[in-house]
Amino acid sequence: MANARRGGRMTKADLIEQVHEAIGPGVTKRDCAAVVNAFLNAVKGAVVQGNHIEIRGFGTFKVRERRTRMARNPRTGDPVRVPQRKVPVFKPSRLLRDEVAASLENRG
Repeated sequence: MANARRGGRMTKADLIEQVHEAIGPGVTKRDCAAVVNAFLNAVKGAVVQGNHIEIRGFGTFKVRERRTRMARNPRTGDPVRVPQRKVPVFKPSRLLRDEVAASLENRG
């Protein structure tokens, strides 16, 4: 697998390659890239609009609001106020968490 050479990281190109291999010879790699890009754009568009996306057995993408907090400047140590903001988050499903845990137990 291509991502094994990069320390376990998977790029979008690797994802497209895996989709192409899973579908088989009937679909071109360019078509697979279009499907992957369309899916990612749909997820991104929904999250940007503040919508939640739930993919059963995989997880949920949503937007969370972080409260205002005090932090420290690492150079000077001075306190810095970090304003409230919205951030995208991914929460894996229980099924995905269990599969990851089982996989990691089998490795060790």
